[in-house]
Formats: sequence, C-alpha cells, structure tokens
Amino acid sequence: QHAGMSGLLGREYAGMNQGVYYYSQQLREYEEQWTSPEALEQKTLAALNRVPAFQTFMKENSMLGGLFHVPAGYGSPQGLSGLQTRDQVAALVQGQAGGMAAAGAGGSGGIGAGGATDAAGGGGMAALQSKLQNAQSQLDNYKSKLGALGAGNGNMDMPDFKPNDQKTKTFWKRLEYGADFQTTHNNYYFPLVTDLGLSLGYKLGHNNVIGVGASYKLGWGSGIQHIAFSSQGVGLRSFLQIRIKGSFSATGGFEYNYTTPFTEFQQLKQLQYWTTVGLIGVSKTVSLKNRVFKKTSVSLLWDFLSYQSVPKTQPILFRIGYTF
Repeated sequence: QHAGMSGLLGREYAGMNQGVYYYSQQLREYEEQWTSPEALEQKTLAALNRVPAFQTFMKENSMLGGLFHVPAGYGSPQGLSGLQTRDQVAALVQGQAGGMAAAGAGGSGGIGAGGATDAAGGGGMAALQSKLQNAQSQLDNYKSKLGALGAGNGNMDMPDFKPNDQKTKTFWKRLEYGADFQTTHNNYYFPLVTDLGLSLGYKLGHNNVIGVGASYKLGWGSGIQHIAFSSQGVGLRSFLQIRIKGSFSATGGFEYNYTTPFTEFQQLKQLQYWTTVGLIGVSKTVSLKNRVFKKTSVSLLWDFLSYQSVPKTQPILFRIGYTF
C-alpha cells in the first residue's frame, strides 16, 4: 500500500545506504589499525610526542636519557627526597591487592594472621585476572559487532552503487606524489631537451586525480659530439586524470611554460617569454612496480595550443611518469 512512496523516498534511501556503507568501511579501517600493533604503536607515540610532559619524561627516563644524561643530585639524599621507598610501594600494592581480594571474597573471614598477606596477594591476583577476562570478553563482543557491521569478515550486502575507495581516507592519505619526464628532439630553435617534472595530486576516487606540478627543461646540446648542459626553461602545470576502463585513463591539463634559455632566475620575470600549453590525451598504467614507485604510467598527449606558439612547438608529447 506504500508502493507509491518509493519514488519519493528513493533518493533519501540511496543516501542512507551510502552513509551506512562508508560507516562500515571506516570501522573496517579502525579494526585493521587495532589488529596491527606496530601501526597502533606508531600512532600512539606520535600523539604522545606532542605532549610536553611526555617529552620531558622520555628525556630524563628513556634508555638514551639514561646513557647520556645523569640528573642533578643523582644518588644524594636531596635527589631522593619525596620518592617512595620500596617498602612503601610494596605496602601500597599489598593494600590494593588485599582490597580487591576482600571485594572478590564478599567480606568472608577465617584467614590467620600469619597468612593474611599471602592470601591477600593471591586473592588480589585472582581478582585482577577476573577483571582481565571480563575485559577480554567485552573486547570480543565489540569485535563481533564490528564483524556484523561489515568491518570484519561478517556478511554484508554489496552496495547498489559504485563506492568511492577514497571516501573514508584522510586528506594526507589521498595525496599522491609523482615525477615524470619527456624528451623533445632538437630543431632550428631548440636543442635536445628533457622535460623533468614533479607533481602533487589529490585522489578524488576511482583512480581519478587532480593536481598541480612544476617542471624544468634541461638542454643536452645538438648531438652526441656537441653535448652541452643548459637551462632551457621551466614550467607550471595543472592536470586532471579520469579513469576510463581498466588501466586506461583520460588525461588533460593546462601548462604555462618559459621556453627561453636562461642563466639566472631574474630572467623568469619576463612574462612575454611564457607560453601556454593545452594537453589532451590518454594514459595507461603499466605493471612496473618496485619498492619506491607505486605506479608507473605512460601518456600520449596532444598540445592543441602548439599551433599558436611562436616559435611553433612540438604538438605530440610522450611522457613517462612515476608515482611514489
């Protein structure tokens, strides 16, 4: 009888499904951090290192602090003033353990004076173990709930939309650093030039990236017998990469290049020597990975503004890029 309302609530229901999916994905990432002691330890230490009290404590009490720094008045009565003795600490521990034992036993008596301390210590350990077991069972309960929400290996229906794999990641984890190069042949106006570029991209999701970059044009001379290094220009870049299918992506960008040889940076202020570049092309990700580079790509680009440049520049560009 409410079938006619499906069209009215369809958009809200779809938004609710997306919210639930991304929430479960965030819980999955939290569980992965929890089950990775090294990652959890690094995050904890990173947070503690921002606390001045912790920095002071590590400076005075860490292993390096003990090797290379001796506190003033170490070993003297003045240096030990205010510190608890071993007997005071032992009495405090026994008192706490005895209190836990008394609470666990429900106030029952019958312990002789000679064995009161041992019984209190044993009862305190038993009470402590009981609390640890309760905490472990509570943790297992939380883990089962996470699994039911899809954060673990629990059953979860596949979403009826294409999820964004970058939605739940932080800003810094969505940044992508890259480098690329291209070589242009020499002609009447320019020598052999290699264009070296660095880029900083932001992952929008589904392998879609937007970013900016800069480049430096290194001149090699006019041939193998006339090698001469020179600064042939610099460039500023912006780019957009959208995944088409598989390992292929559509690539576009706008660049502003200084294409005149220079010997000092003051020459770059001459705006009349800067030219515009408009690029459209296709990129393909190839399987050339190592410990440094996460992704390797080759791009074939067309500079549709090259025909307006004076002097005319090369319209077809071939670039090889690396992401790390």
